Amino acid sequence: MAKNEFLFDLKTPETAWNSSVQHFFPNGDVSSDVGRITPPEGPHGVYWCLDSVMHKVPDSLKDTWQMPHYHVHGYETFFLDSGRLYLYINGQRVLCTPGDIVHLQAGQAHGMTFLEDTKWRGTYHDLEMFPEAQDVARVRQYMPELKDDPELRALAPKGEMDTVMRESFVYQDAPVEQCSGVKHVDRPHAAYAFPGLSMRIIVERWENGGVRELACAVCEPGFTAEWVKYPPLREMLYVRKGKVKFTVMGKEFIADDECVVNIPRFAPHKIEVLEHSEIYDMGGLSYWSLFLQSIESIRVNNPDRYNEENIERLKKKFDIQIKSIGMK
Repeated sequence: MAKNEFLFDLKTPETAWNSSVQHFFPNGDVSSDVGRITPPEGPHGVYWCLDSVMHKVPDSLKDTWQMPHYHVHGYETFFLDSGRLYLYINGQRVLCTPGDIVHLQAGQAHGMTFLEDTKWRGTYHDLEMFPEAQDVARVRQYMPELKDDPELRALAPKGEMDTVMRESFVYQDAPVEQCSGVKHVDRPHAAYAFPGLSMRIIVERWENGGVRELACAVCEPGFTAEWVKYPPLREMLYVRKGKVKFTVMGKEFIADDECVVNIPRFAPHKIEVLEHSEIYDMGGLSYWSLFLQSIESIRVNNPDRYNEENIERLKKKFDIQIKSIGMK
């Protein structure tokens, strides 16, 4: 069967990953397998998606392996889809479990200890990737006896993905619900109800340097949506849970749990939800938060203005590409 260029099923990395790289613990064991799903695009490097399996920290390192670092320019959002980890951030250590979403901002020191093998899917922007680091990692992969060679390490002085290492953390244990860096679909900034749909704002644009946001459509079976005829923005959607039928440029296919759907700009498309589903807008360029705030304000405070004409005006203002929604 020919590969579906729009669909990346992360349950089968052998077909979803376009390329991969490994990293290693000090003892030579593999610490992570990182697969590239889609490359960065544009001046901010949006639409970049990596799928990682982060491996359990060896028992000999579990009390010291924190991976303390920060990124000078970059922002990261990770979907934790299996396993458990400790996240060190803002003077806290919190236990993250499947369903959590970890959001990390530029200049924010953080680190992780993976307690089990963990599915760790990430989206990024403004995160510089220095190619020297990938080449050094490849040498270490093939020749692990050179992993501690300072001459080899010096060939990648800036590190990978504008990473700056820092001292280990001093922390207090805290409930995950009290950590601003850990998001969850059940703890959104705001939620807006429509027939068959709850639109939830998970990461606001102001948490992402003004570049993008993360919204989740929690949909019931029978919910349908159709985009405008020729959408000017590329769409990248993550069906984290559920089952959704997509039609993209006339091609029908099913995306279920752990599927990324990459839809080119100008491509006509629509969806029909087949099971209770969570669909995340990983591209994040539409101003969903401001759009939903605006129409809710009009609906409550100026109901005479709550009409199709004003809603269409706001769609254009906030780059909302949905033409229509409804229940089948």
